[in-house]
Amino acid sequence: MNKILVICGPTATGKTALAAELACVFNGELISADSRQVYRGMDFVTGKDRPDVPIWLYDVVDPDEEFSVSQWVRLARAASADIVKRGKLPIVVGGTGLYINALLRPFETIDIPPDKALRKKLYKLSVSDLQEMVTRGDMNDSDWNNPRRLIRKIEIGRYKKIKIKQEIIYDALIIGLTAPLSVLDTRIDERLKKRLRQGMKEEITSLLKKYNKELPSMTAIGLNEHAYARRQMTWFKKQSDIHWFDIRSEKLVDNIELLVRKWYT
Repeated sequence: MNKILVICGPTATGKTALAAELACVFNGELISADSRQVYRGMDFVTGKDRPDVPIWLYDVVDPDEEFSVSQWVRLARAASADIVKRGKLPIVVGGTGLYINALLRPFETIDIPPDKALRKKLYKLSVSDLQEMVTRGDMNDSDWNNPRRLIRKIEIGRYKKIKIKQEIIYDALIIGLTAPLSVLDTRIDERLKKRLRQGMKEEITSLLKKYNKELPSMTAIGLNEHAYARRQMTWFKKQSDIHWFDIRSEKLVDNIELLVRKWYT
């Protein structure tokens, strides 16, 4: 299996900066695993860092184009194969846990296509109406109150069941960055101030003039980053194969580099 390094965790933990540093040490290239950063023209809103190393899967589609986890996985696999073919290490970096999980542990429903006719009908319904059409199961509070998640669950339930053999094709080392919530909150606030100085308000104004504010991509505008970080932590803490590192550690990079070196060589 091809080796792939993953740097994950909540927003504002410095994932991209660390991944770029590791890419320089281990001759790697980055693959963004961020469901918001795939959209063009949403740089400051989604916090796109532009490291001095190649990064794949930024700016993949326009904000009014549909984009799914299945599409991301196909693109990430292609990017990884290209990186490996050139003798380099693929480094997946981001905070969208669903994307990372789907790449490393594919699930059967990933290739079920969207039903546009069904979606058109369902988007007219209220959240409570949609909830009545599904069994909650293990859906968390955020997904349970998210119409897009509910519609996807209904869509999957109505699709003809097809067994798809999903192979695990990567030997992955997963590094998670974390910090106390008070530290994350401070870093989020500082980063927001930086984005505002860089032109985030102007970018939002431009986007709202050009695109419908109800588009899925537009959820990035006005996102409560503090709540978002907490949802990310809830997701990642449920995963059992992540090696966690506190970003406050003075030897953070050294310790992570040692672990990666043992795994990669």
